[in-house]
Amino acid sequence: MVYINEWFSNPSGKDSGAEWVEIFNNGSEKILLQNWTLVSGNGKKFILSGKNIDAGGYLILKQPETKLTLRNQNESLLLYDSQGKFISRSSFSGTAPEGKSFSRTGDA
Repeated sequence: MVYINEWFSNPSGKDSGAEWVEIFNNGSEKILLQNWTLVSGNGKKFILSGKNIDAGGYLILKQPETKLTLRNQNESLLLYDSQGKFISRSSFSGTAPEGKSFSRTGDA
């Protein structure tokens, strides 16, 4: 299973260029992410190309690559596979604390 594992929407100081999203593969096989899509709460999309995650591995996508601007209030991220099937969601309500990331808890 692939998850949006952790993300950083409100770095200390200037946000631009310092935001990132981490994706985790807790499966036993390498996952090819060709044409998977990461969507922010404002509807902006980043299509993954030439990316894969080893079994038990992580992939960090930094803002300069994704061009996604993550909101500091009431934000969500969605991940879809190459067929458009929903894979993972992460969100928060309220204001993101400055300098702290959000991370997945539990098995889902």
